Amino acid sequence: MKKIAVSLHAVDNFTPDVIKGLEGLDYIHVDVMDGKFVEVKKDNLTIFRLLKQSYEIPIIAHFMVEKPLPYLKQIRNDIDYFVFHVESRGHIEKIIHKIKKYNLKVGLALNPETNLSKIYDYLNRTDIVLIMAVNPGKSGQSFMWDMLDKVNLLLAYRSQNNLRFLIDIDGGINVENAKHINADILTSASTILNAEKPNLVIKHLKEN
Repeated sequence: MKKIAVSLHAVDNFTPDVIKGLEGLDYIHVDVMDGKFVEVKKDNLTIFRLLKQSYEIPIIAHFMVEKPLPYLKQIRNDIDYFVFHVESRGHIEKIIHKIKKYNLKVGLALNPETNLSKIYDYLNRTDIVLIMAVNPGKSGQSFMWDMLDKVNLLLAYRSQNNLRFLIDIDGGINVENAKHINADILTSASTILNAEKPNLVIKHLKEN
């Protein structure tokens, strides 16, 4: 059974009630954007403290930012996974070391055009690989079907090398395309949050 993450943006005036009543969630995924790595800027870090106080669900902090490290110290007590883009600035090995130093789990995110070869050297120290199935920054984009090949290649690499990281896919996920995705985690925003019966959607995504 697949695990499900609901995706939120680090918006101003955030209220944790936006996911109140949702059942069966395995993770809360929060997108932080600096207006540089992507055009959109949503960087209200208080969202993490509010979510930590309100729910016992593991929190994945996804940083779509040019420089991830300055954010780490600010939120380290309120998250479980720190996910940064390999396309961002900074030495990947150094960032991983800092994340581990705070006893957090490491996530590496890849834009659609980024080849998996960019991350192979770090996968033995990685807990989650986040495959972006849309161009990062905006909700409501269409799912890029060729990202299924990337997921399957990563599955094969994990098996061949006896690694244990989780594969997460984010962007354009819905009940129909979920049937074809072999990732461990499906991350969705609008499909869940805009649904008339969101708990039924979560159930269908899990069982696909």
